[in-house]
Amino acid sequence: MPRKYTGNTDGLAKGPRPGTEKLLEICKNRWGFTSLGIWANRSMNNPKATPGDPKWLSVHATGRAVDMGYSDRKKAEEAWDFLLANTEKLGIEEIHDYAYDSNVNDKELGWGRGYRCSRGEGAKGVKIYDSKDNAGSQGGKWIHVELSPEMADDPKKLVAAWKSIPK
Repeated sequence: MPRKYTGNTDGLAKGPRPGTEKLLEICKNRWGFTSLGIWANRSMNNPKATPGDPKWLSVHATGRAVDMGYSDRKKAEEAWDFLLANTEKLGIEEIHDYAYDSNVNDKELGWGRGYRCSRGEGAKGVKIYDSKDNAGSQGGKWIHVELSPEMADDPKKLVAAWKSIPK
């Protein structure tokens, strides 16, 4: 069942939210990710974006988005699979995997893939990107995750949800 995507509707935060910081900490410990950033008062990476226009505010500016870098693609795929399988439980609204390549045999760099809760839970919410419809950052070695406001504001709730998932 699709959920409402919050996007940037909660507006500019003063900094990273505690649940988002906790998600980063957990993912660092489990998969060896590095922080590429949570909070930044900026517009979306979109050629249509007008700087300063609130409708183009990045979810990073809300303090609910985190970019987690990796050097091991298999660990990134393991993280993607785990997070995707638990989107509803963890309050994940969006995930981007910029380095995903749906056709490794064509010798061209793929455009990635993205999950959004408004398209459905798990695999139902995934879109495979192409050259005309993508999230930018083709081939980027990081996973972008956006949490719901509820989880971003409550690290204890996030940890409880995480611990309730069988490993």
